[in-house]
Amino acid sequence: MKVIILFIAVVIAPVYLLAQTDSSKAKSLVINNHTDGKTQQLHIVEPILLRNILLKTEGSNRSFTESSAVPFFSSLVVPGTGQMINRNWWRSGIYLAVEAASIYLAIDYRNRGVRGERNYERWADQNWSVVQYSKWLVDYHAIHGINNPYLDDLRQMIEGLNPAFDTSIDWNRIDLAILRNVERNTPYITTDDLGASNFSHVLPDFGSQQYYELIAKYYQYQAGWRDYDAFHDNLGHTGNLFIERFRIERNGAFASPLFYDGVDFSRQFNEDFRRSGYFVSLLIANHIISAFDAYFTVQLKQNRLDATSTMLPGRNLVINYRF
Repeated sequence: MKVIILFIAVVIAPVYLLAQTDSSKAKSLVINNHTDGKTQQLHIVEPILLRNILLKTEGSNRSFTESSAVPFFSSLVVPGTGQMINRNWWRSGIYLAVEAASIYLAIDYRNRGVRGERNYERWADQNWSVVQYSKWLVDYHAIHGINNPYLDDLRQMIEGLNPAFDTSIDWNRIDLAILRNVERNTPYITTDDLGASNFSHVLPDFGSQQYYELIAKYYQYQAGWRDYDAFHDNLGHTGNLFIERFRIERNGAFASPLFYDGVDFSRQFNEDFRRSGYFVSLLIANHIISAFDAYFTVQLKQNRLDATSTMLPGRNLVINYRF
């Protein structure tokens, strides 16, 4: 936004300074009548009615390129072309440069975002398992003694299963309807033992944008990452402290490194998408600003010419007569 405001200030402000310059020249109408000897000139002031008629005639004879609509719509379509029509070459160059740079950067950052998102999704498919998450959820209920009317269905479904970290295998083993029923009735058990609500989300469909967002955003899904158990082993959550891996730490201290790698992946490609959006906004602003700049430039020129003409005391009609 600061870039756009600065751009407006630099480009538009000079337009108004042009209004201070008056390069129009008054014209005189001279009629010569020569005779064989003496001549005498008589200067007659042009009547106001005739002067207005002449001014209107001059206005109607202005060239097509002096119409404010032509530069306006020209720059609205291709920024800078209206300035070319008005012969403002340096401003035309600025608008064209901004146009080219905005298009390039908007496309470039969008492509970066798309590549980053795809890389993250492929990486997440290899490092997060719905089977591991479901097994952790069953043990979470057992360790904390949580009553859940849908837990038995989930327990039977995952019995004897081990996570493959292969989406084509793991996702064919889990019925999402059963898993979601369990999630809706599962309370948060936190390390501070303070009261908490039930889980805030249910697992979205595999492959959806929301699915990839949630597994690297909400701590309830931290146990699905491949390194979760190894991370808690390193924290010493074994033996009497084994229960700690089934608690939610409000500040995310119990989330494993892969969880935060996913956070970093998501932050980067989302930032690329946002930057692409900024340059799209600049692109649109460039069209609008260039169009109105071209329009007001023509208007100022025409107003300056009109003001110069109306301030003239009148044209002199010079008549030479013989005596």
